[in-house]
Amino acid sequence: MRRILDNVVVRLMIYYAAVWSVYLVLLRAFPSLAEAIAHERGRVVTKAAIDIANPSALTVPLTDPDVLTLIALALVGALLIAYPVALTYQWTNDSETYRPDFGRAMLLLPIAVAMTVFIVKDSLALAFSLGGIAAVVRWRAALREAMDGVFMFVMIGIGLAAGVQLLVVALVASIVFNFAILALNRNRFANRPRRVDGWTLAAPADVQAVPRRKVALQIDASDAARVEEQLAALLPLCAKEWEKTSVSPLPNGRVLLEYRITLKKKSSPDLLVSTITRLAIPEIGRVALKAEH
Repeated sequence: MRRILDNVVVRLMIYYAAVWSVYLVLLRAFPSLAEAIAHERGRVVTKAAIDIANPSALTVPLTDPDVLTLIALALVGALLIAYPVALTYQWTNDSETYRPDFGRAMLLLPIAVAMTVFIVKDSLALAFSLGGIAAVVRWRAALREAMDGVFMFVMIGIGLAAGVQLLVVALVASIVFNFAILALNRNRFANRPRRVDGWTLAAPADVQAVPRRKVALQIDASDAARVEEQLAALLPLCAKEWEKTSVSPLPNGRVLLEYRITLKKKSSPDLLVSTITRLAIPEIGRVALKAEH
């Protein structure tokens, strides 16, 4: 029995069946909820066609219990539908590149998107304002792999669908996407592509993964905030990606900063160390570097 429950397909099927059943029960137990969903969709779609002289025709007070229920249903529904996608990301991602913070961010992203849709879908001015805010606030979660962008795009789509009361669309998209990812991962799609030799397909060949040039950087610092600010400007010279892994206090009152760094192709560990030390930053003491791979 345990072996069956550990099967990812079985787990996903049970989870989706449970979510779908709860959604149907809610609609049947509360007929007004289905009417409120239909009314909300119609209010958004037909708002532009309503006479401007009578804007109150589609106005819904935010204190209306039906509206509050819709908001709660959209946010909770976005979270529940996004959860199996986040699990699939964990199951199919390489342990070397998997980041827990990115996995948590993906799970919560649909809630933020659904909330945003509720806020801006009735106001063009608010939509432009949100665009300006997003341009000012930098997104700090770098997409290290192409598939990270695919997962993020699906999560945004789930949030958008939830925000416009199309949870069924989000649920179906989540199911299709997860099973497609699992099928590709199971069959190791694109691991052995066939090349074209003239007009004939050649025999499949294994794709050799490009080794990652990762190093662990340790810096003895007197002012962690100041050093982090300096490194943000220095590391792009030698590093393709970097991540602060820990901050440990030292007995002398200083702190030890540890970074995990992926070097650029034309860079080297020695070049990275010399780039940091040659500037003689007062807040930086000892710089130690050891290769991870």
